[in-house]
Amino acid sequence: MPWTQIGAATVVVAQQFNPSVFNQLWLVRHGLLVEGDFLPGCLFTDVLVQVRSRQFHLLVVPEQLQFVPNVSLQDQQQVISDKVGTIATTLPHTPFKALGLNFDWHLTPHDGDVPRFTRQLFFREDRPLFQRFSGEDARYGGYLSKDVLGFRLKLDVKPIIAQIGDQTEHRVQFAFNYHADLGDNPSQQIAQHLARWNEVRAETEAIIDSVEPRENQ
Repeated sequence: MPWTQIGAATVVVAQQFNPSVFNQLWLVRHGLLVEGDFLPGCLFTDVLVQVRSRQFHLLVVPEQLQFVPNVSLQDQQQVISDKVGTIATTLPHTPFKALGLNFDWHLTPHDGDVPRFTRQLFFREDRPLFQRFSGEDARYGGYLSKDVLGFRLKLDVKPIIAQIGDQTEHRVQFAFNYHADLGDNPSQQIAQHLARWNEVRAETEAIIDSVEPRENQ
């Protein structure tokens, strides 16, 4: 039963970002990039900044900043801590509110039968709600939440139709959001949470392996 990792990202939420701050000169001056790192697809406006580089992709809008590492698994925590940590300490007066570490995985059953798999995972025959969704074409999902590693983990599981090139494929999406509210001294808190990236990723992988071990692919 193959797993596919779709993405991993860090999201920092603020009461108000100023995207225009994140211009090319500012990024180079603060050591986030060097001149040759910028790739095609960068966009710099007053309300939206999109940066594509060899090490990461960055999106800044007034409500939040999204940072997607574009390096090997072994280097992700270092790049995230260095780059997002630098942004947080360089903009100390920005009203940071929350931090999220996000991981998205897709699972494709070997037989392609998503209704069967989601039924096996979630269906409760003795519950009236499920009795109304008991047909062979029914699909199921769920929301799970717990405290872990200083975050509130919110896991959303649902069947989706994924676009794979020119084809579509039925899959089950596992969307992990590790959320942390920020209080006083948010820059320090951001650094502390980012330092747990590898632990959070390991927790994510342990959860998906509990559903279906990846080594059995």
